[in-house]
Amino acid sequence: MSPAGAAQNSSDYDDWQRKYDLQIKRTIHKISSTEVVPAQVTDDKVEIHPAYTVEKTDSLEEQVYIFTPKRTPQLQQRTAENVAVYTAQDIAKFPARDLSEVLVYIPEVNVQVNGFFGQSTALSIQGSSSRQVLFMVDGIPFNTQLSGQANPTQIPIENIEQIEIIQGGSSSAWGSSLGGVINVITKNVGKTSVPHGSVTSTFGEFKTFKQAVDISGGSEKVGYFFSGSSMQTDGILSDTDVKEKKGFGKIAIPIADDFRLTGAFGYSGADVRYGVTRTNTINSQPYNTRYGSLQLQRDHDGGSFQTAYKYNDQKITTDIYSAPSGTQTSSTISRNSYQGLNLNEDFRWGNDYSSVIGADLEWHGIKSNKFLTQSKTVNTQAPYANTIIGVGLWDIIPGIRYDHNQKFGSQTSPSLGTIYHFEDEHESLIRARIARVFNAPPLLWIVNSDPSQFVGPNPDLQPERAYSYELGLETHPVSSWDASLNYYLADVKDAIALVFDSSQSVFVQENFRKFRRQGVELKTRYKVSSHWSLFSSGAFNDVENLTTKQTVRDQGIARQRYTFGVDVQGLGGWGLNVQGYYNRWSSQASLQPNDRKPIFDAKITKTFKPILKDIDLRAFFNIHNITNSKYWSSITYPLPRRYFEGGFAADF
Repeated sequence: MSPAGAAQNSSDYDDWQRKYDLQIKRTIHKISSTEVVPAQVTDDKVEIHPAYTVEKTDSLEEQVYIFTPKRTPQLQQRTAENVAVYTAQDIAKFPARDLSEVLVYIPEVNVQVNGFFGQSTALSIQGSSSRQVLFMVDGIPFNTQLSGQANPTQIPIENIEQIEIIQGGSSSAWGSSLGGVINVITKNVGKTSVPHGSVTSTFGEFKTFKQAVDISGGSEKVGYFFSGSSMQTDGILSDTDVKEKKGFGKIAIPIADDFRLTGAFGYSGADVRYGVTRTNTINSQPYNTRYGSLQLQRDHDGGSFQTAYKYNDQKITTDIYSAPSGTQTSSTISRNSYQGLNLNEDFRWGNDYSSVIGADLEWHGIKSNKFLTQSKTVNTQAPYANTIIGVGLWDIIPGIRYDHNQKFGSQTSPSLGTIYHFEDEHESLIRARIARVFNAPPLLWIVNSDPSQFVGPNPDLQPERAYSYELGLETHPVSSWDASLNYYLADVKDAIALVFDSSQSVFVQENFRKFRRQGVELKTRYKVSSHWSLFSSGAFNDVENLTTKQTVRDQGIARQRYTFGVDVQGLGGWGLNVQGYYNRWSSQASLQPNDRKPIFDAKITKTFKPILKDIDLRAFFNIHNITNSKYWSSITYPLPRRYFEGGFAADF
């Protein structure tokens, strides 16, 4: 469920294009008997697009529209997947500077923090490895063919409208995604001739500074949104300094009343140093990422058609220096490129039936001065289709996708979900879903031609495959209390793990007969009053090698995950958000995780009355690691001890 308080005022939606933007396919909307609702309202319905209406109810339940599960807007209550949604308003409450830090506070994701600001992180959902989590921005994948992982620190928070997280594989919609999907939806263009935006300055310990700006506006002929930020820090240890710059822009041009062209472009660049290692060397990892899309969309009675070209170019450099002398001993320069073409058509017949059909055509390429003698490419073609059928209190949701990969052959990914909506005052529902999911290994694991790096190729490596089973319950025992309970089970065939090949004296990735991932999650939120609420969650994940009957202890996988906290907003312009989390990592004892204590962070905000016409001022103060705990998932990258930062933001 979306956290309480995520509802937005009607001023956030100036017209139906703001409420239902088919260009990035997302809308968040709350309807209640006490709320001022948008203009297109009749006695019993709210129009969010000429072809789409939803019933108006007196329920305080948020009517949240999400895009990622079916690649078209659907009510969250009508999606069989276990999906969490976090809006820009939720993110603004967190003491976070980039997306990695935001995800630390989200209970649906386990984040292995590798050091201080700007340094890469590893993500896990439901006990999966980081490469099994598909990470996207507006449907543009960021997982590389070098490691299979994505680095969310590249994404600034200034351009995020909402984050949609699917817990569990979603291969029937997106292909390779055995563990889960994280899709970042960027902010829409503005509609007003007078620009609106904000300017933010942050100052913290360790000589940490961040400046950010965003601005949006538009006219009848064009709409725009731009954001940019810069950050630098000396880090908590010697040689852990980071310097980064990020920018994002979006322009929308209406060609006709029902036809629009939208272009978006993003850039992230950073020079990241990870400090002195146990081998007395210093690791530095500069990166440059350019990504974007060009999309044409046409709305029609009953749905829309769109075609989009997407690209992502990531250049990653790993430099090694001698700590005593400071001289460079090696430099590895790798490049991951992605291009994709998507065709998508969605149809709706009333509120009970909808279908989506489409196809993805994708090209991936990698280059490296160390691992490869020449560049390598891999192509994928993938048609897909899914449907939602409403029958009384039931929703039946089938889907299917066929991926043909140039290197790994073909994968067919059917899914079948169902939802039962109880007719009670608690607005309860039960979700159940079975799906065939897969995860393709990164191309480098197959074609690596430099065994001197102690990692060899395995040309016979096969994709991991699994049948995923999910069961969930959502309910409101009382009007002010939300609760959800979810269970999952996945038996992963041909599971991939790193082993030592003594014949070649290198490590290689190999398929194993079967791994089992299973777990349970409970989330609750209690709204004490209109100003403050309490929240908590608990999750247990278990990954077992069914051949050896041993627990898999890969770094980055947490066996236990708990979050808890309090949110207080709106008391005389003051706000307080306290976030606590506890991870118990599955890492081997030799890695010495120090994870037997909770970590608490807090953000205090104060909003002042307009200091000038149409300009509001917000001040904030962040306290990290309030209890001053020593904590690390890997001893090489400890979490900072207690530290402080503050700043201000001017909204215009």
